[in-house]
Amino acid sequence: MSWADLVNNNLVGSGNVSKAAICGFDGSVWGKSDNFKLETAEAVAAGRGFQNKDTLLGTGMRFEGEKYFVLQADDERIIGKKGSNGFFIYKTGQAVIISIYEGGVQPEMCSKTTGALADYFKSINY
Repeated sequence: MSWADLVNNNLVGSGNVSKAAICGFDGSVWGKSDNFKLETAEAVAAGRGFQNKDTLLGTGMRFEGEKYFVLQADDERIIGKKGSNGFFIYKTGQAVIISIYEGGVQPEMCSKTTGALADYFKSINY
């Protein structure tokens, strides 16, 4: 299974995530959903975001050129919101998983679905 398949089947395919990507800490995109227009600088910022957690609370983050407010940032998860849309970034041993929710997608379900994949990655030391 490819990284894109993992994103499309486990995240977007669940109906709990609108767009998603799995990236390395250096911002390299391993796999993403086709509808996610993730820019290189945004992937780099997500990959490095856990090093700058306190700064993110003041500056926010951008995805697809849209600025989101960062509501919470800790060692394992970053949460952001813009209007009725938002994102979750989960950190694993070797990657970050970015999930965007839009429209009628419930934030709690987006977080739960993304967190479950992150937990799986951690369980296999990834």
